[in-house]
Amino acid sequence: MLAIEHRDVDRGTTTPHARNGALLGEFTLSAPLDAARVYHGVTPIVPIDPSQPTWRDVLVVTFRATPATPATANA
Repeated sequence: MLAIEHRDVDRGTTTPHARNGALLGEFTLSAPLDAARVYHGVTPIVPIDPSQPTWRDVLVVTFRATPATPATANA
């Protein structure tokens, strides 16, 4: 999880969880390139000034292990 940018945002709190789903705490990615490696949820963002454009860009990349592919004898 990597924070890219945000503007006029309040909240958007990230809630990291253990693999079993237990809540581990909470934090807010508030600066560009803030990063975390977690299982997570996030609260809705709320505009600080509703008359202004509001966004929160976060890149979430998921990796998962895959079984190794056996090499072929004729490769």
